[in-house]
Amino acid sequence: MLNKSMIFSGNLLDRYQMQKKKSSGNSAIGTKENYGRPGPDYEKMSLETLCSIVKEYKAAFEDVSELIEDKAYMECESGGVEKTLEKLKGLATFFELLENKNEENCRDLADVYLLIGEIYQYNSLLMESVQWLSKAVVVDDRYPVPYHNLAISYMKMGKAELAIKSLEQEIAVAPGNYYSYLLLADLHEKEGRVTDLENTLKRLLARDPDNIQALHRLIRLYEKTDIGVDIRLLKKRLLSISRQGNRLETTIRVYYLCRDGRFSDALNWLSEWHLQTSEVATLHLLRGYIFGEMKQYEKKDLELAAFKAVCNGRNEVVKSALEEFGNIFGYNISEKLFTGSLIK
Repeated sequence: MLNKSMIFSGNLLDRYQMQKKKSSGNSAIGTKENYGRPGPDYEKMSLETLCSIVKEYKAAFEDVSELIEDKAYMECESGGVEKTLEKLKGLATFFELLENKNEENCRDLADVYLLIGEIYQYNSLLMESVQWLSKAVVVDDRYPVPYHNLAISYMKMGKAELAIKSLEQEIAVAPGNYYSYLLLADLHEKEGRVTDLENTLKRLLARDPDNIQALHRLIRLYEKTDIGVDIRLLKKRLLSISRQGNRLETTIRVYYLCRDGRFSDALNWLSEWHLQTSEVATLHLLRGYIFGEMKQYEKKDLELAAFKAVCNGRNEVVKSALEEFGNIFGYNISEKLFTGSLIK
């Protein structure tokens, strides 16, 4: 009996590459290429159908990859994980059988492996997630995302050494991913590796001199280790950064302004930040703390009441916000705000 895969494998890659060219840029309705006829409505298709049209050369994977990911997670919630994974593994097999794969084919296969690994990870099947994410790395070792997700799985498994190795591999491939440096710093800190923690933060600052989180972490490190480093220059450097930051960066800046007793400067900075952000809860919380330090207790109570209202009065949401606040300002201060003004 003839092996069907042997009959078709010779033309498999050519057919897939031809389909990528035909489908690229032609998904819009009424293009010249489809003579005014509406294109396929991919969004209405099921996961199984989306996988099928890729395998039948009716659509390029890159045109439907985001929808495949969305549908996969939706079907995991409604139809069960195993059935979803079975469809994705069938798609992976299709790409595996392509002969003479080029870089795009390898990246497509890596993306399917990655999605399978992420779904296993999402469902706390960590060993399985590691197996599939590792396959993505083998197929495309210049793809940073699988390394990052491997690190997350290893962290959840308590395998710090392997998580550190994965993050270092990710950074080697994509040195501009600043979040990964901070995650690596977290691991070194938890493992008590002070020198590695310091070096990681310095490496990040060498690439991104205005990284407020890295500067803050380095200042904290030097304060704890008391190794004779003058942190005043680092603090001055942090406060000299003029760009408006995200929620965490703004909290860090306000923290250092308050440490210096510059409460009015902190309020002015928050007023400017307020014009560019929707982080209203953090805004009220920081203002409440500042007014308390300025002994303007009526304004403090008003701000904290507004903070609680924005959190819809749910204590768990309030506690979550205060935990982030406490990570910067100190948990004693956070607890004092929580018990003294917010829960009544």
